Amino acid sequence: MRSRGFRSIVYIQTRSKIYRSMDRARILEDILNPSSIAFFGANNDLMKMGTTQMVNMQLAGYTGKILPIHPRLDTVQGLKAYKSILDIPDDELPDIFFIVLPSKIVPRVLDECGSRGVTKGVVVSAGFREMGATQLKQELMDVVNKHGIAFLGPNCFGFFNNHIKVDSQAELSSINTTWLSAYNPKRGGVSIASQSGTYMSHIFMAGRDFNMKFSKTISLGNEATIDIVDALKYLGEDDHTRVIGLYIEEIKRPEEFVAVARKISTKKPIIAMYVGGTNAGGRAISSHTGSMAGSDEIFNGVAKQVGILRAYTMEDWLVYCHSLDRCPLPKGRKVAILTNAGGPGATMADLAERMELEVPVFSEKLQARLKKGLVPTAQVANVVDLTFELDIAKFYSKLPKDILKSGEIDGLLVYGIFGTSFFHHLESMREDLDFPIDDMEAMMFPLLKRYATYPRKYGIPIIASHLLGPDDNAAAYLQDLGFPVFKTPNQAVKAFWALAEYNRMKKARSN
Repeated sequence: MRSRGFRSIVYIQTRSKIYRSMDRARILEDILNPSSIAFFGANNDLMKMGTTQMVNMQLAGYTGKILPIHPRLDTVQGLKAYKSILDIPDDELPDIFFIVLPSKIVPRVLDECGSRGVTKGVVVSAGFREMGATQLKQELMDVVNKHGIAFLGPNCFGFFNNHIKVDSQAELSSINTTWLSAYNPKRGGVSIASQSGTYMSHIFMAGRDFNMKFSKTISLGNEATIDIVDALKYLGEDDHTRVIGLYIEEIKRPEEFVAVARKISTKKPIIAMYVGGTNAGGRAISSHTGSMAGSDEIFNGVAKQVGILRAYTMEDWLVYCHSLDRCPLPKGRKVAILTNAGGPGATMADLAERMELEVPVFSEKLQARLKKGLVPTAQVANVVDLTFELDIAKFYSKLPKDILKSGEIDGLLVYGIFGTSFFHHLESMREDLDFPIDDMEAMMFPLLKRYATYPRKYGIPIIASHLLGPDDNAAAYLQDLGFPVFKTPNQAVKAFWALAEYNRMKKARSN
């Protein structure tokens, strides 16, 4: 890929060596796992962005020490404040800095940090590149090279880490430096590196419908010293990361990116949402970051060459990441479809074929086995349509096991979750209604618990969908067990496609 925009690689000078990409990846480990933070830009006004970000660090469960820096205040949000980092005693110097200040004073503040040996951190402040501030940008980089400073940003949100240990004796906790701490996700294996702050923070809300679980998200901003290559390498080596999602607007170091991605992609899935290959996308990126993107065709070629799965929408990006985190890989592309409603079943079958998946007709032997004990209207050729069949033991036990043990398919797509939320809702509308909900749940939850073990037991992914999503208690229960339940039938099909496509690319690379 031909790189445009900032073409030079920034090398970070220290007294004894030059930090290159591999070292910056290790620096990310220090930035994302601080035991103490000097925070610049917070005060006692909760409507200020910096204040919200500092408070959110605490609300997310961060157990390390926060040292607010403010030239006029003695305390900030109940914490002792220092006038300058120059005033912090040597034995209390923080691991990293976090700066949310007007851009014109950031070089001076960074210079003071560097003079105290605090050389790693985050610069949230914007205005160095996206607004064409050439002189200010040069001042910033002069300070960076003077002290050997490495940081995320500028023009970023910072990071989220769901697997932080502030010291060797501490238990795992979380830190969220964005201003969306109220939506902290559960701990999982998906990590995101993003050149958009929104896509490393708002995705927590977007993934709530299917209980998406995260390990880390990193906002790279304008990549003054740490770029997408460094983040990719770091996440590739991170023990808590099973799936890597990238939001990319430009790649400054294409050759290094290709080399790192090629090495990682056979071990961990990489799902990239690349924006900027169209004229409209390129204009939008230039206006908000000042960067320039390359062509769509070239990125597609690179992705195919190194084994990156590309997503074109945020929804697909998250669906692919979630399924690859939650499911075993299929051996092939043949899917069975089990549904309690005709329309969603037909929708899944249609989309599956359009996405070059196979929906084979079951053998007569399997059809006969499936048909036993079902209502006369049930269809079993594949799609298996159980409209008007309300036996949840068949839906969650007999039929899935018959299909999974048949050897005829590589994955199972399911629409319809039989929970009791609907009956709870009906009872709330009429006092005289009294459904046997306790008896239903006594049967349902043990069935669901066993059902959630089938993908690992049989080595075949099962992907469910239900339009109620987590509002249905059966769907929510399965999600809590790590079982993928998406909100729409289309999402379920796309989730299986991602599994099959990554497996295909992985095999091709291995061969």
